[in-house]
Amino acid sequence: ARDVPFRVSQLVAFEVTKTVALKLKSRRSSSTANAELKLSGVEAAICGAVAGTFSAAVTSPLDRIKTLLMTDSQAYGGSVVSCAAKIWSQEGIKGFTQGLVPRVVYIAPSVVIFFTAYELTQQRLAHWGTSSSKD
Repeated sequence: ARDVPFRVSQLVAFEVTKTVALKLKSRRSSSTANAELKLSGVEAAICGAVAGTFSAAVTSPLDRIKTLLMTDSQAYGGSVVSCAAKIWSQEGIKGFTQGLVPRVVYIAPSVVIFFTAYELTQQRLAHWGTSSSKD
């Protein structure tokens, strides 16, 4: 359950990034080929990197709160609200971004691999489904 905000933002960010990439690609290609527009492996990797970086950055404050509550719950009041209030009062906004760069660096490669495989698998399954339905 603790990864739900990250996964939701990750999938939404990927779909938004993919839509933008396909619109840019369609502007560069002929209008007749637009029906067959797909992301290449490299394009899927780039969209995945953007989505993963965005998701890791956006959910980093929640991850910091979770980590503090898991490691020293008593010192931070035992709840999300009290932990966030203590971070804010002692460290300000900077306290919520602590650990952001290592989190992004740690998460980005796995997200690139995941979304490249995800996109290429989706394309294969779609192609397989349409070719078998013609038989």
